Amino acid sequence: MNRNFQFHVVGQLTYAREYLQMAYDLPPLSWLRAFEAAARLGNFTRASEELLITPAAVSYQVRQLEQQLGYSLFERVHRELVLTRLGQTYLPTVEKAFSDLSIATVSVFGQRDKRPVRFRCLNSFGQLWMIPRIGAFQEAHPGIELQMISASWAETLKPELFDIDIRFGDGTWQDGSVEFLLNDPVIPVCSPDLAMAHGVREIDGLSEAVRLDIMGVIDTWESFFRNFGYPVPKRNGLQVDQTLSALELAALGHGHALVLETLAQPYLESGRLIRSSEKKIKSRHSYYMVTSEPRQRLGPDAKIFCDWMINELGNV
Repeated sequence: MNRNFQFHVVGQLTYAREYLQMAYDLPPLSWLRAFEAAARLGNFTRASEELLITPAAVSYQVRQLEQQLGYSLFERVHRELVLTRLGQTYLPTVEKAFSDLSIATVSVFGQRDKRPVRFRCLNSFGQLWMIPRIGAFQEAHPGIELQMISASWAETLKPELFDIDIRFGDGTWQDGSVEFLLNDPVIPVCSPDLAMAHGVREIDGLSEAVRLDIMGVIDTWESFFRNFGYPVPKRNGLQVDQTLSALELAALGHGHALVLETLAQPYLESGRLIRSSEKKIKSRHSYYMVTSEPRQRLGPDAKIFCDWMINELGNV
């Protein structure tokens, strides 16, 4: 081989290596993983349990990362870790990078022993909100298989049965990772024929009207009347245990229902129901997503589904 050519090749390889080092001037992924786990879990011990290394190893990797970056990422407060301002700024980017890598790896190479994304939701939410939107999700993500499980009440999360639970309540559950989704106003609705027959459009008229009560809800007709300074009338209608039942009965003209606006929307859009009054109250409960582990640690398909849920409900 020509000596000048050899020098040229060696020079080109050296340049390429230096260029790649500059273009991808990144700390080792193990250091970044240790930082992400420690930040999310709050201390080195819990991070070590997740990463299957010792707490000392996690601490060492985080220190190495801080030395390479030239800035502290944590403040050590007693036995807990508190992110510095720069650590708080850096963390979302690191989390997204790991999430993107996971999703890209599965999309290119597939997933071994892939199983469906299993989620549970209350029956009324599933029928009135989820099912009308499932088609759009499957069209956008044809490779993701879903399993929907209906429930009447919020129950304990069982990871062996499902990964994601869509609940309505105060968000204080202790059986999984809880993430807020939506707070929905509560509105009174009735059939157009009932409204026309009785001319009910104000609260004082509702106090005399037949009202449907949903058992077990926190936002009752009593709460509605008290909120606007009206005396609480006596019950004079049917009691049911499902929002879906109340909506169907109201659509058939059997009384006025007090329901979450999101669940009433399909009936309002179809014209089967109208608002009994323009008054509404803020619900004391909200929709939450409960997952068997933090969303960042779910499988790629489950994370895509969760992100879709958050985006869809955020646009309500």
